[in-house]
Amino acid sequence: MEGITGYPFRNAFQQCFPGIDRFYTPFLSANDTFSFTTREKRDTDPALNKVPCLVPQIITNNAEMFVWAIERMADLGYREVNLNLGCPSGTVVAKGKGSGMLRYPDKLDAFLEETFELMDKNHISYAPSDNASDAEKKHITISVKTRLGIHDPSESEKLIAIYNRYPLSDVIVHSRVQKEFYKGDIHYDHFRRFIEGSRHHLVYNGDIVTKKDFEKINSMFPEIDTVMIGRGLLINPSLVREISGGEPCTLEEIKVFHEVLIESYLPEMGSDANLLYKVKEYWSWLSKSFAGSERYMKDIRKAKKLPEYKAAVRNLMANCELEHR
Repeated sequence: MEGITGYPFRNAFQQCFPGIDRFYTPFLSANDTFSFTTREKRDTDPALNKVPCLVPQIITNNAEMFVWAIERMADLGYREVNLNLGCPSGTVVAKGKGSGMLRYPDKLDAFLEETFELMDKNHISYAPSDNASDAEKKHITISVKTRLGIHDPSESEKLIAIYNRYPLSDVIVHSRVQKEFYKGDIHYDHFRRFIEGSRHHLVYNGDIVTKKDFEKINSMFPEIDTVMIGRGLLINPSLVREISGGEPCTLEEIKVFHEVLIESYLPEMGSDANLLYKVKEYWSWLSKSFAGSERYMKDIRKAKKLPEYKAAVRNLMANCELEHR
């Protein structure tokens, strides 16, 4: 998630709560500068990432810029990139990026057509290969993360047809439209239409916050063997372990994770102010797992120095019960 799940967070999470098969970066912006920011370069530096599998996520509405980004990621050794067609942020959508690309399906179709034509032209294979004769080619697969459309979930019918025309490795579906952001009911019936109409490997995304949520999706869609979880893991870091049959996290595990997270952030942030901004943002999610945490969150938000912040966190943990859902 943008602003939280950079490489320090991912590394700390993997160290304390292993079990995730694949991590995705917050989106990298491929724009007309044809360069990534220092933060984006560090976030995709293989030497800094200590997770089993990392997929760079790219946001753009220009095929030439997208292919440039694909090449850069292939040069770093990545074998998959993900095109973000799901971000519902108003500022992103206003630029015609993220889920804003879903507003005009014909333009999205043309974008994907140009992308794969440019990959062919630049000798970038979009299918993995162990063939020695293909050694001169770069191999990198393309997946997409999508919503159902902008206003109405029925818009997904055109999107299914468009995606089917291209050699995508995965189609990750958040079954809401852009205007719904993360609120309201998931349109399960339209995810079912993706299952019935798509030729691609599908990944379910959306509102998996508890083990029961996962079991519900597994029961409704037994054909689906992969899910993407975002906010649920920020709230409950042991969720994947619980889904796999393990125990919920303990307060002691949360304490250890919190310390590891601070140590992971320190070299990257450079100052208490930057560090506190990151960990406070994370606590806005993690606090949802502590009963009655809001009164203590006020002190966490007000903290100006690291010792003051740590004292506020200790106070929350001492006075609020860790809830297991």
